[in-house]
This record gives sequence, C-alpha cells and structure tokens, in this order.
Amino acid sequence: MTDKKLDNLKDPVDSAISESERPKQEVPANQEKETQNHEQPIAKKSTLEKYANKLVPSKAKKVIKPIPQIQDEVLVKIEKILESGLADEYTKLSPITKQEFKIKGEETTAKIRELLQATHIKVKKIFYLIVEWLRILPGINKFFLEQEAKIKTDQIIELYKKQKEKDLNKIL
Repeated sequence: MTDKKLDNLKDPVDSAISESERPKQEVPANQEKETQNHEQPIAKKSTLEKYANKLVPSKAKKVIKPIPQIQDEVLVKIEKILESGLADEYTKLSPITKQEFKIKGEETTAKIRELLQATHIKVKKIFYLIVEWLRILPGINKFFLEQEAKIKTDQIIELYKKQKEKDLNKIL
C-alpha cells in the first residue's frame, strides 16, 4: 500500500521543470522507445530512495553519549557509596537489567561528581539522581528507596566535606 502511494508522488524537481524546458538529447528513433521503457523504473526507484529516509522514525537516529572512563579517587569512592547495601537486589536482576542498572549507575556517578565540583552543592539534585537510579530495581518499596537514597546522599556530602578539608590542608 505504501509503495502505491510513493509511486503516485511526483518528484518536486521534475514537476518544476516542464517537458518543454528540458534539454533534448538526440537519440535515434529505434532507441528512443527502449530508453523510455527503462527510464520509468529508474524514476520510481529514485523516488523511493528519496522518500525512504523520511519513513525512518526519528527515535532510531538517537545518539548514545559515551560514558567517560576517567576514574579519580573521588569518583571511585562515590561508586563504592552507591553500590553499598545493594548486592542482594543486584543478584536478583536479569542480565539485561543488570547491564542497564550498571550503565545508569555510572552515569549517575559522573553527574554527582560534576555537581560536587561546582561551588554550590545542590543536595536535592544528588538525592533525585540516586532515587532515579534506584527506581530501576523492581519490587523496591518507595519508602525504602527514599531512605536508601537519603543515606547515600548524606555519605556523599560527608565525602565532599572531607575532600574539601584535604584540599584546604594542601593549600595551607
């Protein structure tokens, strides 16, 4: 059905140039009939090729951002804080969900690291990042999830304070 619709569509370039405006090539009379028969399938094919890209959904063109592979001391400590206490739930996950959970965890860790490097820490953003990451786990109670995210956020803030003290001691 879609092939019929595409066949009926005219090429905008072809419709803009009328037959009289096109330059004519000298072709012997006996070959003219053969070329006309061969031109129609080629025109249909080119029309199909032109509209084939428009039929591809835009979501298929989504680009996945690579996760940075830089592992500094603070980033490793943040990962340790996030993974603590989740070993039982992690083992219950399917392999696909494990991979999704791992990737989302690495993204969350990187975002938290960026937030900690800012001059003003936004604790709510850290909390919500952790909550969104933990929601991947199926069958977790909402209150447990929030409590776990609060504990992990507090630990990350403590880590941040210790890191700032170390940096200040190095300067002085």
